[in-house]
Amino acid sequence: MTTRPEMVSTASTQSLHDDPPSMPPSAPGSPLGFHIQSLPGSRPVSPSLEGMATPGSSRPPSPLLRAMNNLSMSRKGDDEAAGEEGSVDGDGKSKERRPSVGESLSRKNSLKAPLPRRGSSPALAPFLAKYDEYTGDDGKKQKVCVIGSGSWGTALARLAAQNAAEREGFDDEVRFWVRQREIPGKGLLTDIINETHENARYLPEMKLPENLVAVPSLTEVVKGATLIVFCVPHQFLPPVIKELSKPGVLTKGARAISAIKGIEVDLKAHDIHTYPSIIERKLGLPCSALGGANIALEVANEEFCETTIGCPSPEDCALWEAVFSTKMFRVHGITDVAGVSLSGALKNVVALAAGFVDGLDMGGNTKSAVIRAGLLEMQAFTLEFFPSSSPETFSHHSAGVADLITTSFGGRNRKCAEAFVRSPEKSFEQLEEELLNGQRLQGVITSEEIFDFLQARNRLEGYPLFERVYHICKREMEPKALFDAL
Repeated sequence: MTTRPEMVSTASTQSLHDDPPSMPPSAPGSPLGFHIQSLPGSRPVSPSLEGMATPGSSRPPSPLLRAMNNLSMSRKGDDEAAGEEGSVDGDGKSKERRPSVGESLSRKNSLKAPLPRRGSSPALAPFLAKYDEYTGDDGKKQKVCVIGSGSWGTALARLAAQNAAEREGFDDEVRFWVRQREIPGKGLLTDIINETHENARYLPEMKLPENLVAVPSLTEVVKGATLIVFCVPHQFLPPVIKELSKPGVLTKGARAISAIKGIEVDLKAHDIHTYPSIIERKLGLPCSALGGANIALEVANEEFCETTIGCPSPEDCALWEAVFSTKMFRVHGITDVAGVSLSGALKNVVALAAGFVDGLDMGGNTKSAVIRAGLLEMQAFTLEFFPSSSPETFSHHSAGVADLITTSFGGRNRKCAEAFVRSPEKSFEQLEEELLNGQRLQGVITSEEIFDFLQARNRLEGYPLFERVYHICKREMEPKALFDAL
């Protein structure tokens, strides 16, 4: 059997405010047959989804200092782990050797990989998750559904349907939720998709597998589903959760993954939540997070790309890798669920700034400066308010720096932000209709939420780029004010 690199917690330091692991290790007899044992001195398998600092706690160090310190501590920990057993510290006291990453998990069952495994980059290996491959020989049929039918939801549904048809252990049919609407001169969107195998509204001229079925009823989509993919604009998630939380709607033992780019802010409690944590809390589903440098059309065209999945357990890693991974869509699993979620939300704010630069007709030097500052603020924000997260999520993975670069050069937020500067008479709402076929910009919404949260926490001065993006979006500052944040 070929295995993935070791499952280690990528959180560099353990904050006093970290929550206990949200997912206990699986017991023998679990659906996938895993037996996970934490050895003495090893880190928890599942870092907290939230890791929130309490509103009444003292102000933390500056975001940049915290980010640098956490990265330094991570490297120090790695150096200590490399020491010999029975080594002696500076006080002459022997210290116990820290278990290697390969010792942090033991597995009961050996499962064969369904496909030949590719090698992992040595530079990435310590930060990836270790899990047995899911082969479908546990006697269960996994049934996948996708909630969402925009361009990204359709691209993910296409991947899932292709793999479900080819891999053992999966029900061939994959359903995805399509809100019913009339396409002028063509008929109902669900009928068009199921007859032509094409999403004419959001991913036209891209053939979909015949085993991918569009369904207008949310409860019918999730009926019998064991693996649920959430991929709706984040402002539409509350009514979806309300419908799914009704008794008997969800299958017992189902798992979820969120590809939603956004956050939820509770200004009364001065709190902020990721969507995997909301799904887990309100629906009782263990929830992973998917994010990376993934332009929907390029994924659908099967151009090579990588994605990052933050998972609460090795079982989730194995299942979601089996759902999405192909030769051209490379999946890397890590344990930092919150970091993947926050990166996917915050990069859209930075992409707006990159679009403002393009609208000002400034070049690559200027945009690179904005991306650099934006990446630092993304990392610092996450480590300040979700301290169980890892700085390596931003520096080593597709969900971090790679996603930011792609979005800043080719995403819809960049595109609309450039048009926003060039057309001062138009609002973002008008540009959404003209340029995005009515789809909502996630960056503008997230910018407002981040501003409100930082203002409530009295932390705006720590995030000058985020603050200026908000004011520029409101046309309260000129786009050139962005450079005062650099």
